[in-house]
Amino acid sequence: MFYRFLIICFFGFFTLTASAEEILIAVSDETDISVTRYALKNAKATILWVPSEFGIRGREKATAHELNKKGYEVWLADLHSSYFAPYGRNSYKKIPIQDIKKLIIKAADNPQKEVVLFATGRAAALSLEAVRKLQLKPDTNSLVQSAILFHPNFYAGNTQAGNDIQYLPITYATNLALYVVQPSLSGKYFQLKTLEKNLQTGGSDVILQSLSGISDGFNIRKPENKTEESFYKKTPAIISNAIQLLNLYKKERMGNPLPGLTHTKTNKKSAGLQPYQGNIKSVTFDYKDLNNIRHTLQSHKGEVLLLNFWATWCPPCVKELPSLNRLQTKIANSQFNILAINIGEETKTVKKFLAPMNIKFPVLTDPEGESVQPWKLIAFPSSFIVDKKGVIRYSLFGGIEWDNKEVVTIVQKLLSEP
Repeated sequence: MFYRFLIICFFGFFTLTASAEEILIAVSDETDISVTRYALKNAKATILWVPSEFGIRGREKATAHELNKKGYEVWLADLHSSYFAPYGRNSYKKIPIQDIKKLIIKAADNPQKEVVLFATGRAAALSLEAVRKLQLKPDTNSLVQSAILFHPNFYAGNTQAGNDIQYLPITYATNLALYVVQPSLSGKYFQLKTLEKNLQTGGSDVILQSLSGISDGFNIRKPENKTEESFYKKTPAIISNAIQLLNLYKKERMGNPLPGLTHTKTNKKSAGLQPYQGNIKSVTFDYKDLNNIRHTLQSHKGEVLLLNFWATWCPPCVKELPSLNRLQTKIANSQFNILAINIGEETKTVKKFLAPMNIKFPVLTDPEGESVQPWKLIAFPSSFIVDKKGVIRYSLFGGIEWDNKEVVTIVQKLLSEP
């Protein structure tokens, strides 16, 4: 305890801005959580900011400072350094929910001040699970009544392309006023209405805001274009306006029991193509390519097809395009065709993007994302191999080098079938 006192004193004198200080919050005998605190007397509320699974990226503190100027106290928690957790999608799995619960109690000043949660990515589930535990006790059930979630990820692990999406149990058990911000250049954008419905199951009031022309992480990383920079600058205003709207939904709320999670068996031995075990009942598509030629299953009757759902803003999608080219060349058979179906972008955007490339297969466009639901697309790239009879035989979520021996052997075997 003496050493902890010395560390707190040291950080207390390390001033980042006129209103920011580094503090350590004791949440257990073994653990202190490092917090950058933007203190403010008579604040409208305390914003407890839980960064994404990729940690604090550098731009958060400027946003926190602007929120502080708008009348909010901000606690920016650095969970990765506090728990020596590696950055990445699994980084929050071992962080005790009980610790986040205690962090919320400390931020609420036991319980003098309302706390508004602000979480990004997979931090949303961790934060909401802590709130649910607080709601189960009468003396803490009103500490948090609202949360702002930037592109939250509630998916229960990776799943095979074409399978039903499984959501974490907390998705259905949350009972808060929620403001969800989702950029359009993301696979999660096409699942936004489903997420809203799932969150409402536990009694949550949900407000959705979609941001056009930008991708997940716009508010924390280096902007990729002027549109992202513009929205980044608007982030403090988006959060401040969200808090005002969420105040309209204040009411007494109680925690819900967590529903069970049904696990889907997946083949973990291979990171490549998997025999398809989903329940898509009928294969169907009807889209035009970049040359305005219509493609349907009927127009490709009797062919083995590799359907690749992709987007220009998806790095793994772009990375695998050359190998798809090589695969089309390597299997010189008129009964084998690759169809790359772009999701959610205008034809002119796709044309401009592909102009420097010599793509050797048809590229179709689905600007409205109509294929997302029937093909059960979670993220991109997602790919399917369909046999001559129009039956899905293999699927893959993620990118690979498509001209590898395994894929070539699979395609040749399907071509040899009657």
